[in-house]
Amino acid sequence: MTKRRMTIATIALLIANFMGGLDATIVNTALPAITSDLNGIRLIGWISSIFLLGTAVTTVLWGRVGEAIGNKRTFQISVILFIVSSLVGGLSTSMLMLIVARAFMGIGAGGMVSIPFIIYADLYANPAERARALGWVTAFYTLSTVVGPLIGGWLVDTLSWHWVFFINLPIGIISLLLLQFSYREGNRAATQNRFDYLGSGLLIATLVVLLFASDSIATNIGQTLVLVIIGLVLMGVFYHVEKHQTHALVPVELLKNWQIQSQNVIMFLINGFFIGYSVYAPMWAQGLLGTNATYGGLTQIAGSVLLLIGTRYTAHLMERLPYKHIVMLGSLSVLLSAVAMTLATQSAPYWWLLVSGGFNGLGMGLAFTPMQVSLQDGVRQDLISVSTTFGLLFRTLGQTFMSAIFGAVLSLSTASQVGGRLTTRMMNQLTDASSARHLPQTLLPQLRTILFNGLHLIMGIGLVLVILAIFINLIRKEPAKQPR
Repeated sequence: MTKRRMTIATIALLIANFMGGLDATIVNTALPAITSDLNGIRLIGWISSIFLLGTAVTTVLWGRVGEAIGNKRTFQISVILFIVSSLVGGLSTSMLMLIVARAFMGIGAGGMVSIPFIIYADLYANPAERARALGWVTAFYTLSTVVGPLIGGWLVDTLSWHWVFFINLPIGIISLLLLQFSYREGNRAATQNRFDYLGSGLLIATLVVLLFASDSIATNIGQTLVLVIIGLVLMGVFYHVEKHQTHALVPVELLKNWQIQSQNVIMFLINGFFIGYSVYAPMWAQGLLGTNATYGGLTQIAGSVLLLIGTRYTAHLMERLPYKHIVMLGSLSVLLSAVAMTLATQSAPYWWLLVSGGFNGLGMGLAFTPMQVSLQDGVRQDLISVSTTFGLLFRTLGQTFMSAIFGAVLSLSTASQVGGRLTTRMMNQLTDASSARHLPQTLLPQLRTILFNGLHLIMGIGLVLVILAIFINLIRKEPAKQPR
C-alpha cells in the first residue's frame, strides 16, 4: 500500500470521525427545537441515550466482526447503516420514530468510531507516533464540534431541525468512496474465530436492562431497583459465561486486569460529566439566558478549541511525563469545569458557560489520548483489538447511562415544581428560544427558576463523578508496556 493510498484512506477514516463528532454537537444544538416541536421533554434524554446505547452495545461486537470479515468491510457496513438511519431521523414526525432512528444511528456509529482505532493501532506501532495520529483524529473530531454548533444553530434558525440529520448523507458517502478506492486490507485482518453469540447477547441484554433502569428513575423507583437487580444478575452470568468461552467476546483476563479497567472506569466517569455539559449547556443558554439556537450551540466552541489544543500537546507530554500524571492534569481541568457549573447562579453570564466549557474540553483532550494508548500498549498483541473497543465501550457507557440519568433527573425536578398555571408544555417551550417568546412574560421568571433547579442538580451530580475519577486515578497503578 503506497503512502498516497494510506493518506487517502486515513482521510476517509477521519471524515467518518468528523461525521460522528458533528452528529453529537449538531443534535445537541437542535434538542431544544426538537423538544418544542415534538413536545418531548419527558423523552429528551432518550435522544442522546438511545444513540449512545446503540453505540455502546455494539462497540465490542463490531471489533469482533472486524476480526471475522475484515475491518474495511465492517467499517463500510457501519457507515452505510449510520447514513440510512440519519435519513430516517430527518424524516421523523414523532419522538418514537426519531428515537428508533437514533438507535440504529448509534449501532452504525459503534463500528464507525471504533474500527478506525484498531486500524491506527496497526499502522502506528510507536506510542508517540500513534499519539500524534490520534491527535489528528481528535483534531477532526474537534473541528466538527467547532463547526457543529454553528451549522446546527444556522440550520435550526433558517431551515428546521430535520436538516441536522440530512447533512450526514453527503459526508458519509464521501468517506465510503475514498476508502473504497484507496484502502487495500491485508488477509491477516480476517480470522476464523468462532463468534461469541451467547456472550454478545448477554452483554446487550445487560446494558439494555441497565439503561431502562436509568430512565425509569423518573417514573418508578421500585421498577428501577428491580431492573438494577436483573442487570447485575445478567452481569454475573455474562462473567461466568465468558470464563468458559474459548473465544470469549471479552476475555476474563482483560476483565480482571484492574490496571487496565481502572482507566476504563475513569473514562466512564469523566465522560458522564462531559455529556451533561454538552447536552445541557445549550439548554442553559437558551432557556435561562434567552439566546437563540446558534448562541446555544456556541457554548461548545471554547471546549472544542481547547480539546484540540490539549490533544495536540498531549503527544509531547507523553514523551516527558508518566501517562497517569497527564490524566490527572486533564481530570483536574474537568473538575474546574464541574465546579464552575455547580457554582453558577441563575443569573450567571454567558461567558461563564464558555469558560466552564473551555476547562472541560482541555481536560478531555489531555486525559483521553494517554489512556487510549495505555489500553493498547498495556495488553498482549492478541488483546489489542478487544481492549481498544472495550475502552471505547466504557467511554460511551459513561455518556449513555449518565445521559439517561440526567434526563430522568430533569424530568423529576420539572414534574415536582410545575402546577397551576405552570405546565410541562410551557417547560417544553422554554427550552427553545423561538417558542419561549410565545410564553406569558409574567411567568418566565418562575419557569426559568424551575429549569435552573433541574440543570443545577445535573451539574452537581456531574461534579461528584469527576471527584470519583480523580480519586481512582490517585490510587491506580500504570499498566506496564507489553513487548511487541
